[in-house]
Amino acid sequence: MLISDLVDTFIAWCGRHRSPATVRFYRTRLRLFRSTFGTREAPSLTSLEVDAYLHDAGLNVSDSTRHHNAVSLTTLQSFALRESLIEKPWFKRLEKPRMGRRERIPTAEEIAALLKGATPEFRLIYTGLLQCGARPGELCRVQIGDVDWAKRRITLTEHKTARKTGKPRVIPIGMNFGQTLRKAIGDRQAGPIFLSPTGEAWSVGNLSSTHRRLRDDAGLPRDLVLYLARHRFGTEALRAGLPLKDVADLMGHASVTTTEIYLHRDVTELAGGQDRLPAVWEPDDERSAMAI
Repeated sequence: MLISDLVDTFIAWCGRHRSPATVRFYRTRLRLFRSTFGTREAPSLTSLEVDAYLHDAGLNVSDSTRHHNAVSLTTLQSFALRESLIEKPWFKRLEKPRMGRRERIPTAEEIAALLKGATPEFRLIYTGLLQCGARPGELCRVQIGDVDWAKRRITLTEHKTARKTGKPRVIPIGMNFGQTLRKAIGDRQAGPIFLSPTGEAWSVGNLSSTHRRLRDDAGLPRDLVLYLARHRFGTEALRAGLPLKDVADLMGHASVTTTEIYLHRDVTELAGGQDRLPAVWEPDDERSAMAI
């Protein structure tokens, strides 16, 4: 079997058993691999060739992209072995760069600067992200028909954690988020809620590239990425005193462990927390204080 046929078989299998977002992920991540080795017989590929490919494909890209490239090849190899499409593995293990953890949230000043030059369409969907904490892909594909105004919720059957939880993704509609939704929908009765300036549904790629352009035009730091809108929601919700489980449900997390990643505390907040504890010892002179 040619590697091009193997990749096509794997993508077709994903189409039957995985979400459309997962299919798009593997199709994108394996496109260059298919182009590079497509005419080769699948069993002929060697570990060193895969290593060299990942090195070249990883030049001038982020650690997360390099990580996803390695993950996609690992999954492809596992599929090929499981289905007996190759008799032995191409590699034993791949080096997967650690994905950079997002360590901050956008400030109010950064958000204002970002939106200053934005179109009304981008303002609406970005505001929605800040208000409800949904993943960008969720708001890109949500349809007017997914909204239940009476129950104040949006229900998505296809979402990131669908296979893990076996449940639909429910996005509550608070007052502010509801106003944003109504403004985005207008008089329309069907179709995507959030439209791009071209009148089509936003894609995550288009939304991300628009965010990057606005960020760069405003002279904002390059670590200010689109997904930080979701981090801001999680952080502000926890700061407001919402129980961790409630925040996890609002954000569509299968585990509260994931939600904890979204709490970005300033050290000064932690220092203030020390001061709220009852005193157990009072230094009575400067010398005892220096001994701490």
